[in-house]
Amino acid sequence: MHRECNNPAIIFVKLNVKLKELFDSQYQVWGISLPETDFQQRRNGSILKNGWMIKYRFGWDKGIEYLEFFASHRLTNDTLNRIYEDGDNELVGCAREYFRAGDEKDKHALIEHNRQFYEEVKHRGLF
Repeated sequence: MHRECNNPAIIFVKLNVKLKELFDSQYQVWGISLPETDFQQRRNGSILKNGWMIKYRFGWDKGIEYLEFFASHRLTNDTLNRIYEDGDNELVGCAREYFRAGDEKDKHALIEHNRQFYEEVKHRGLF
């Protein structure tokens, strides 16, 4: 076995290229990609392009690296997402967009759901 194969830094880079690839493929149609420098340095940041506002951060959960991001566009609901280094993609949460007309209970449920959602986004430092 090559000595380089046992080098954790080399394995780390190879495993985590998937984070950028998955993010970039998700937003490719809008010409959006995760900035290479931010990816290489695991630097949190934001992207404002083609109607999107995306704030992102890198983190770890149970020994697995992830890219977490809040995505907002006026033509769709806001979402909080995670892409894990193993390729799993998780919708952590999203804003509700509508309620049943004339249903006050549903209207208040939407308001409360969205309040909690945006509080969570803010708590994670993405709002």
